[in-house]
Amino acid sequence: MDDKQLVEKIKNNNDIAFRILIKKYKGLVMNTVYRLIGNKMDSEDVFQDVFLEVYRSIHKLRNIDDISGWLFRISYNKSLSFLRKKNPAKAGLSTDFLGVVANMKSDINSSKYNKTPADIYIQKEANKILFKAIDNLPGKQKKALLLHKFENYSQKEICKIMNLSQASVESLIYRSKIKLRKSLANYFKDHIK
Repeated sequence: MDDKQLVEKIKNNNDIAFRILIKKYKGLVMNTVYRLIGNKMDSEDVFQDVFLEVYRSIHKLRNIDDISGWLFRISYNKSLSFLRKKNPAKAGLSTDFLGVVANMKSDINSSKYNKTPADIYIQKEANKILFKAIDNLPGKQKKALLLHKFENYSQKEICKIMNLSQASVESLIYRSKIKLRKSLANYFKDHIK
């Protein structure tokens, strides 16, 4: 049964179709939730909340071809909500999307880690969102950030490449991170409901 058929059956209150959907996307949701929360018991609770939300709002799903993206966004949002409720003071540290992407990237690239289809999808989805936000940065900020974070140039090397002072490069990198955080926070506020 493909996703379109599953969604139609779930909309008609077919519990078996809903169980099939859960089984099909369990890995994607659990991996997303666990990477953000880091605790198995809490992750299992949030996992249940995610699928409860899916059941309640499946009729709002507009793009059936992107059901995995929709599940990813719900999982991310539910995880952040859980973290905010559990410990508001620390929630900001855990909700840094750049940090989440970096952790996923290092985990997935680790030789000890077996990539699952869900891991690969999560990485692709996170990269799409991140690089779209990076593309919207002003030119010099974008260049400095890409050279530093993705090309692994030191700030001293970036000064030579861009013909700028150390203070200018530091400022560009700092401002790019601030803009990215704001852009990504707005993205998730607008796209996860």
